[in-house]
Amino acid sequence: MRARLLLGVLCGAGLLAGVAHASARPLRPSDAALLKRAPTPEEVIAQNVAARLTRLHPEVRCGSLGISVPAGALVTGITLIPPHGPAGYFLLLPEMCNYLAWFRADPLRYDPSACTDTDSDCQKTDGLAALALATVSHESYHVLGYRNEAQVECYGMQSIWFVATSLGASVAEGQRIAQFYWTHIYAEREESTPSYWSPECRDGGKYDLRPKSHSWPS
Repeated sequence: MRARLLLGVLCGAGLLAGVAHASARPLRPSDAALLKRAPTPEEVIAQNVAARLTRLHPEVRCGSLGISVPAGALVTGITLIPPHGPAGYFLLLPEMCNYLAWFRADPLRYDPSACTDTDSDCQKTDGLAALALATVSHESYHVLGYRNEAQVECYGMQSIWFVATSLGASVAEGQRIAQFYWTHIYAEREESTPSYWSPECRDGGKYDLRPKSHSWPS
């Protein structure tokens, strides 16, 4: 599951800062109605991206995550773990689903290279789009069976470019978004949420998915 602390999420420059996470939750009988209904267009977009990343067929729904959230925190996605077998579902906040759909409609609108240092609105919008891409990527690795949050977050960040290109962005833009996330969001993790940070999440580190490539984090 991914959670973002609202306290200090947008600093004076408009960049996402504080970040926190929690573990996935069990699949409950009360989830049945949500998972059985037909997916919305936004949910189909998220499902298609997750299917390409995992090579599985996870179901994605947008709505209430069914958890208690600490005051001042915002949880953006959660993976549902069944009693037996692998996870095949995850939930996203509607805002994250909306940003995925908006990104697909106009990827260039969310290219961080178009923002100036003083344009806080642009940086905020790009930060939320990067967060949406990272959330669907992060939850996809939970679906693949990974449970170590530091590992999952690192893998998810390295796959932001893949999610972006799956939604129509160029490889170059996808790499810029991943670099934006690494520089402005992951960089805060060691202090704000150390369980989601690892010194091995680096070029050539233990969690480097492509050790022969030095185009970190893509």
